[in-house]
Amino acid sequence: MRKKFKIGRLLSLLIVLSITGYLIYIKSFFVLITFWFLLIYILFSYAVVKNWKKKELFDKRSSIMLLIILFFLIIYGLRLFTIQFLLKSKYVGLMNKQLISVNKEVGQRGAIYDSNGKKLAFNKRLYTVSINPSLLNDEKIHDDILKDITAIKESGIIPLSENIEEELLEMAKENVKYKRIARNIDDEQKKEIVDLIANIEREKVKGRAKYKSVLVFERSIDRKYYKSEEYDKLVGMVKETEDTNDEKIGISGLEKQYQNYLVERKRDITKLYGLNKKNTLALSKETLFSDLNGKNIYLTIDADLNFILNDEIKAQFKNINAYEAYGLIMDPNSGKILAVATFSKDKDLLRNNIFQSQYEPGSIFKPLIVAAAMNEGFITANTQFNVGDGRIVRFKKTIRESSRSTRGVITTREVIMKSSNVGMVLISDYFTNALFEQYLKDFGLYDKTGVDFPNELKPYTLPYQEWDGLKKNNMAFGQGIAITPIQMITAFSAVVNGGTLYKPYLVEKITDGEGIVIRRNTPTVVRKVISESVSESMRSILTDTVDKGTGKRARIEGYAVGGKTGTAQLSGGKTGYIRNEYLSSFIGFFPADKPKYVIMAMFMRPQFEIQSNRFGGVVAAPVVGNVIRRIIKEEEGFAKDIEKINVNSETAGAHKSSLEAVNYEDVMPDLEGMSPQEVLSVFKETDIDIEVVGTGLVVEQKPAAGDSLKDVKKVKIILK
Repeated sequence: MRKKFKIGRLLSLLIVLSITGYLIYIKSFFVLITFWFLLIYILFSYAVVKNWKKKELFDKRSSIMLLIILFFLIIYGLRLFTIQFLLKSKYVGLMNKQLISVNKEVGQRGAIYDSNGKKLAFNKRLYTVSINPSLLNDEKIHDDILKDITAIKESGIIPLSENIEEELLEMAKENVKYKRIARNIDDEQKKEIVDLIANIEREKVKGRAKYKSVLVFERSIDRKYYKSEEYDKLVGMVKETEDTNDEKIGISGLEKQYQNYLVERKRDITKLYGLNKKNTLALSKETLFSDLNGKNIYLTIDADLNFILNDEIKAQFKNINAYEAYGLIMDPNSGKILAVATFSKDKDLLRNNIFQSQYEPGSIFKPLIVAAAMNEGFITANTQFNVGDGRIVRFKKTIRESSRSTRGVITTREVIMKSSNVGMVLISDYFTNALFEQYLKDFGLYDKTGVDFPNELKPYTLPYQEWDGLKKNNMAFGQGIAITPIQMITAFSAVVNGGTLYKPYLVEKITDGEGIVIRRNTPTVVRKVISESVSESMRSILTDTVDKGTGKRARIEGYAVGGKTGTAQLSGGKTGYIRNEYLSSFIGFFPADKPKYVIMAMFMRPQFEIQSNRFGGVVAAPVVGNVIRRIIKEEEGFAKDIEKINVNSETAGAHKSSLEAVNYEDVMPDLEGMSPQEVLSVFKETDIDIEVVGTGLVVEQKPAAGDSLKDVKKVKIILK
């Protein structure tokens, strides 16, 4: 009997161990614990009832209660274990849903300023107004919500549907949780709505909490631009794309180039609240974060100069019905870009052609080659060239002068002044192909300039070993080489600034919200290209070109201005050049002795019946002259060379009008006998431009003395 009992115990132990091992193997630990609790409970119960017959009634009842209590304690312990360990993540999630609130904070995109602090790109707060229609099912606030909606609709602050109340009630029946009723309202409209709702009379019900509006104002930031027509191709724009998850990023211009600086930061702040959502629990952590706003960018662009350039380029662009027009003003002594203008008939064009398109420059390219030849000592300003009858043959191709008056023997100075193609061919003959190419590289025409503008076009270049025989001769007068306008003005600046090539740049500095500069761009010297003496000679030649040569229409009486005209035929690809279609240009600098500004104007396909009226000297030179004239007037000192103004001081004193008696705000003053300086002084506080003809003192004026100055934008004075 004992033997059977021992075998039974052994079998029972083996069964228990087998079940335990299996549960451990399948990692069902909860079942394992349950199994052991039940086993212990059964053994304990067996021990309790083993001597059941020998116990008194009280002991029996006590044992039964003990077993019942123990059973429920085991059930409770198992349930507690289930919640604390097995279902922990579920219940933590439910708790967090009730107590945790995530506050999203978003900074603002950085602003873009001009060099004087004028905002060119900035942010404006906008709001989307929404409501939860299902709240209308609450009888306590039903009427108040409808009062709000009706009052807003009748006020006209924002346009709402005539049947907005019925629409919301229908949505409430379907238990709709969200309805947008207006979008893109500004701070002023939001304040009007809030004030309107606050002043609505409400029925007071005892025991009911004060009604609070259920309207939700969701804030967003809209990007705004100053004079978008003037700056859109430069500053660029921000936009949502398929890859940005409804976030706006810079897609063009400086918005794209400096996206990583301008972009705003976002953060989620998690806090534990009590059930009433008013008190923050002690377990919440306060965390300090850095500024979420994007950085601010200050450009080298001067908004006043930019306005002048754009105003003049735009007027001529429309006047000559050109297809495209571009303008640039650069500080030749630093590489700072001071003004940019781009116009096109293609309204969908996003590309900025100044940085992202290439053109054959034409004759404005000639000063580069002349400067290179002078720098090598091949020629001087007075070297003579025989251009014959205005034709020259190279490699069985005839190259002609653009002007029939360019004949015979001319000097280097006259090659530039008369824009002689044949003279440039003769100058290019001094160069080997390798040396010619080296100067092109030195002037920065074989690579990007490195300007801080996105997607600058890399020049297409051909090594000199692959040039045909005519390549060098054609490039000498700006044909057969394609460069970007920014390359052209950068290289030309090196010709007139003393011979130094600078890297152009558009951004002066980047600051944080406190105004602390975190990055600053400074003038970067790329290399020395020509000598100081050669640059001085080129300035003299180019000044004569404006005074006596093809650039006469850029001349300003009393001021020394230098420059060069250009008229490039447009290439039609394999079909050759397009007949009577030109890129007409002029590039000038001022003051001539110490250039402070280099100004370039280019017009694509100007439309005139007379072909000669499409040339750069007619189309572009007057524009640059007008820009310089307005810059002079803009500046206090006028930056003029007084010694070159032809004025007889004795006569001037005898005929000078009384400036104190002139009321030039309403009527045209009598200018007779005044010098140009005095006329400029009279009008320097107005927006009127002065056109000067001749030298000496004023003998005639338009409008006449006493005429109204209302709507007058230009005054013409004739000197003698």
